[in-house]
Amino acid sequence: MGSVRLLAKGLGIVLSALIVTGCASRAGWQYTPNPAQPARVQVPVTVAVTHFKDERGTTNTQYYAVCLIPLVPYCTASYERPENANGFLTMGAYNFRPSDDLAEAAATELRQTGMFKDVFVTNRAQDPGAQLELRGTILSTNWDASRYSYMLGPYSSVLWILGLPLGSAQNKLELHLVLVATSSGQQLWTTDISQDYSTTEGFYYDFATDFGYPQMFRTGMEPAVASLEAYVAQQPPGFWQHLGSDTASATPANR
Repeated sequence: MGSVRLLAKGLGIVLSALIVTGCASRAGWQYTPNPAQPARVQVPVTVAVTHFKDERGTTNTQYYAVCLIPLVPYCTASYERPENANGFLTMGAYNFRPSDDLAEAAATELRQTGMFKDVFVTNRAQDPGAQLELRGTILSTNWDASRYSYMLGPYSSVLWILGLPLGSAQNKLELHLVLVATSSGQQLWTTDISQDYSTTEGFYYDFATDFGYPQMFRTGMEPAVASLEAYVAQQPPGFWQHLGSDTASATPANR
């Protein structure tokens, strides 16, 4: 019995150390778009999606080591740029390029509707191959979490193994999207995406669900695309055909 207890104690310490230091695994952005819904209106113009502008904060803090101290009930981590952080609830790192990944995902969502003649991602600030530009600004990809140590220090994993939660995480995604006429720079349409995601993880449930950024973007893009489609349909006949030479007849719309 003594050797069994010693083995359990050693296993608990190892598991706690692995989880607390975030060595479990790596995760990364993987995007699956919304089911394709062909737009009711198609216009003969091309949209260039520029790489999104990054206006997030730069502060990343992590205090997981505090959970190794007995009588501490929980410890926290807060990352404004999770792609630059190490150590999450069950993952060691998150492979994410927000400016590129979000722009690519937005282009995919628009392209599959067939609303525009073509949609592509561009590296140019102004692409002469497109009459419209979709510009995005990233305001937040905050990742915040609490790890539960139940005041047991390095032995908290014993309770995790018994089924108690090892922690909870919250994600925030905030974006601002603008559709611009390339020739004039006029803003034609704009919308905001603000989504939240939360999870409580245990060894036997919702394990490795630290990140909800693809789901949040997919959910936010559904009403955004519907709003854009409504705006496109509201424009007077002939506007899209003459977009390159005259953008003044468009009615700017928000949301």
